[in-house]
Amino acid sequence: MNEAAANLSGFPKEYAFLLLGTGLGFFLGWLVSRIGGPGRTAPGRTAGGAGIPSDAQPVDVVVNGKMVRLPSDTAAEIRRLIRDGNPGGAVNRLREVTGLRPAEAKAVIDSLARIAD
Repeated sequence: MNEAAANLSGFPKEYAFLLLGTGLGFFLGWLVSRIGGPGRTAPGRTAGGAGIPSDAQPVDVVVNGKMVRLPSDTAAEIRRLIRDGNPGGAVNRLREVTGLRPAEAKAVIDSLARIAD
């Protein structure tokens, strides 16, 4: 047998191991992301595996380059006000919590209303 046939038809053995290792690494990374690694849970899941209602999750809002995080209870209250058809109340509640100007708060509430639909 000639040397080229011994090297997988001209493919160096080191490259084959590198390709195999890279593929195995990607597979293991994918597998861990699917089942969750130690101490990690998938988004929207508790450690016990139960789903978290979307109303119970905090909301990050970016307005004019400023990041505002709404706590989960406040976000749930604002979503409830939007669902109940009270966008004015939602704007007022958002302004109380974040200190946004009226136009900024209204834009955020309009965006949340579109997402909810």
